Amino acid sequence: MARHPRVLGAGLLYHVIARGNRQLDIFLRPRDYHAYLERLAKYRNKFKLTLYAYCLMPNHVHLLLETSDPSLSQFMQGVQQSYTQYFNRAHSQVGHVFQGRYKAIVCEKEPYLYALIRYIHLNPVRAKLVTTPEEYPFSSHRIYLTGRPTDVLDPAPGLRFFDGPSEYRRFVLDGLQEGHKPEYYKVENQQFLGKQGFPERITSKSAAHPSNRPPQSLPTALRTLATQMKIDPAVLRSRDRSWETSRLRTLISYVLVKQLGFPIGEVAAQFGRDGSTLSTLLNHLADRARTERRLMRQVAEVTKKLHIPRNQDIKA
Repeated sequence: MARHPRVLGAGLLYHVIARGNRQLDIFLRPRDYHAYLERLAKYRNKFKLTLYAYCLMPNHVHLLLETSDPSLSQFMQGVQQSYTQYFNRAHSQVGHVFQGRYKAIVCEKEPYLYALIRYIHLNPVRAKLVTTPEEYPFSSHRIYLTGRPTDVLDPAPGLRFFDGPSEYRRFVLDGLQEGHKPEYYKVENQQFLGKQGFPERITSKSAAHPSNRPPQSLPTALRTLATQMKIDPAVLRSRDRSWETSRLRTLISYVLVKQLGFPIGEVAAQFGRDGSTLSTLLNHLADRARTERRLMRQVAEVTKKLHIPRNQDIKA
């Protein structure tokens, strides 16, 4: 069965679930949890989104967040790729750390926002890792109890309808007897959690503001870019490591990943390259682009001429 396209848009509330590859643990020691949180803080600030709750379990992650623009794909790409590189270095491993495509459920704020904050913070209790949520160090529950922001999360947006952390704590403890909530996962059309009519409202919003850019596949986008850069796509896919070919290959990859939002693994596969290597090259190029005006202009000119949204995402 073909997977449904993601719905992307500003002001949408997402329950994101990312699981370990083959159900294996993605956190093997305390340092791993802290490394993930460091990346969560970095990319939360970069993409200016609101993180309402997080819980890092041994083999999966729960995030509850709201985007300020359609940046969910780029945010998750940054967090997961960066953590994968860290994990493989730290544990002398290679390959995937996360299991394929993360789940991103679009949730209706009323009544699900606060119910999901509680549900996510009670994950360690349901898994019998702890008896109370405050015992667990790798969720945002303790941040809510202090009421003070950290680099990772500011509890103020989530606490605004509670009369302080004490009332929030009572609300969470009232849910201790709740078990697993399958309705939070078996959602309508695989991506919506809300009252009747909620999916239609979100998708109709997308239809009311259609993009004037024709959807194209990654190979088509690559061919279009190669034509504009006056290079044969076959050369880009070849083993040619000359300076000019490598430069154009990296620049085109940068536009495909950073500007158009294609997954770095798919782009790397187009060129027959390793995803980690390409990620390092793109990070170096991004650093240069921040300081080199000529390179910034070149990236902007190439991107401006393109009108290619990803054909697997719907922007609301």
